[in-house]
Amino acid sequence: MILRLEEIEKMVWEEEKLFLMKQVGILLIKYNAIKFGDYTLASGKKSPYYIDLRQTISSPITMDWIANSLSRIVLNEIGRDKIDRILGVPTAGVPFATMVSQKLGIPLIYYRQARKEHGVRKKIEGLLCRNDRVLIVDDLITTGESVIEAAEVVRDQGGVVNELVVLLDREQGGPESLRSTRIEPHVLFKISDAMTWLSTVGLIEEKVFQTVMKYIEEERHGAPPPSSKHSE
Repeated sequence: MILRLEEIEKMVWEEEKLFLMKQVGILLIKYNAIKFGDYTLASGKKSPYYIDLRQTISSPITMDWIANSLSRIVLNEIGRDKIDRILGVPTAGVPFATMVSQKLGIPLIYYRQARKEHGVRKKIEGLLCRNDRVLIVDDLITTGESVIEAAEVVRDQGGVVNELVVLLDREQGGPESLRSTRIEPHVLFKISDAMTWLSTVGLIEEKVFQTVMKYIEEERHGAPPPSSKHSE
């Protein structure tokens, strides 16, 4: 059987994504951006692990790997010519969006969660023109609410939002919520895939791995997650 060129390119891209997930996963462990314990997320959900990607801003190497990974998603799954602006979701998504903007040469914008009460009182910072196609960049997906809020702000000001690029999906219903608002998420990796690989190479303990995977499975089926004592 002879594979078509597009099939070969898709297979190559999937292998590249797997490589990028492994490299980023190693760096997240190295710089303590993946934490295990009892946490309450910003969404109010409980979790036995916490992904703190703000930790990575102090590691230029990690930031560069993440930005390269997100940029490769844009080039392979969306297309550079289909984007007029890149928007970073405050606050964690803004540093990544800034670097992707620089790497791809696409203008950056971001929005204020509270409209400023002086000057021009605008909610979008940067130049946004009517019908501009805006790509949203964020760190991770939990429920998708912060991305949906950002998209509504852009759409209210005449922009078009149909795509999101994000590092990881916590598998807690976020992609489904996003698609219901006409936003297609493009994700480097799912958290279950990352945890499975980290466990396989011995970077997380078996007991921790089993606890996290049980939680992920419960979240997929809507069962109550483990109780928590600490806040995010």
